[in-house]
Amino acid sequence: RWLLLNRNNLQLKQSPYHLLLLTGLVLVLTSFFMNQNRTFDIHVHDTYYVINQGHVFLFLAFIISVLWALYLVARKILYSKSLTWIHVIITLVTLLLLFFLLNFGSNILNPSSKRYLDANNQTFNMDEQYTGWIAYIIIALILGQVTFIVNLIIGIVKRVT
Repeated sequence: RWLLLNRNNLQLKQSPYHLLLLTGLVLVLTSFFMNQNRTFDIHVHDTYYVINQGHVFLFLAFIISVLWALYLVARKILYSKSLTWIHVIITLVTLLLLFFLLNFGSNILNPSSKRYLDANNQTFNMDEQYTGWIAYIIIALILGQVTFIVNLIIGIVKRVT
C-alpha cells in the first residue's frame, strides 16, 4: 500500500499536467450542481451578454481538457518539468480565482442589491470593478499559457539541434 501511494505521488511529480484533468472533472461536476438561474453579465458598450455560469464552467473544463490532451501528445517533446509546473500552477490559480469571483465576487465587491440603471449610486462603478477583475484574471490565464508554448518551442529546438 505504501509503495502504491509513493508511486502515485511520484507520478504526479513527474506529470503535473494530470492536475488539469482532475480540475476539469471538478469543473464539469460543479457546473451540474450550480444554480441554473445564476448568470454572468457582460456589458460591452450598449450590449449586455448574459451567460449561464454553468456554461462558463463547462467551457473552462473543455479548455482544460484540451490543455491536458496537448500535454499527453507533447510530453516527450517538452523541455522542462519546472516550466510544466509553472504553467499548471498559473492555470489552476487563475481558474480558482475566476471560480471564486464568479461565485462570490459580486457579493464581496458589491454588497448592495443589483441595480442596472442606478447612476446616482456606486453600484455601477462596483459592477465595472467586478468585470475588470474578471478581465484581469482572464488576461493572466491567457498570458500563463505562453509558458506552455515556450516549453514546447524550447523542447522542439533542443531535439532538432
